[in-house]
This record gives sequence, C-alpha cells and structure tokens, in this order.
Amino acid sequence: MASLQTIKEGTLNKRGKINTEWRQRLFILNGKHLSYFKGGRHTPSGTIDLKEISEISDASANGTFSIMTAARTYEIRADTKAESEAWITAIRQAKKDA
Repeated sequence: MASLQTIKEGTLNKRGKINTEWRQRLFILNGKHLSYFKGGRHTPSGTIDLKEISEISDASANGTFSIMTAARTYEIRADTKAESEAWITAIRQAKKDA
C-alpha cells in the first residue's frame, strides 16, 4: 500500500492551463499524489494521481519536463536540469511503488 508520507517537497514553476505564464508553486510528492499549492499547505490548487500518469518526459536543458495524464499535460520547470531530474526520478519511483 502506498504511503502518504512526503517523499519530496519543493518549489517548482508550473505553466498554467488557461493562463500559460509560468507560476511558482509548492509541490509535494507522496506515495499516491503529486500536489501543488499557490500559497501555504492548506488546500492544494491541484493534485495529480500517480496512477493516472501515462508518461513523464526527460528534463530539457532549461529544466523543463512534462507529466502526461489522459486529461492533461502538465509543464513543470525547476531552476536547474539536475533538480528536474531529481523530481522526475522521485515521481517515477513513487508511481512504480503506488
């Protein structure tokens, strides 16, 4: 059974679905979900169920990667490619364990 303990937490930039500007968000990965928050940790602005992820792209040179689900593609960017790769590895492992 997947744990709800925090696996990884940090600030990333997410491109909006309607407003396509990059916005800084707090991301929290646990054993079931990747959630993102506008401010604070009270109510997530959005949650991605790990079981719904069909693909996670590799990080580009500028630290951007995509998370694909049947409903949506999430574009996410870290400050560095190495930071993006750490997130991608953590998400892929959590998805495998979910």
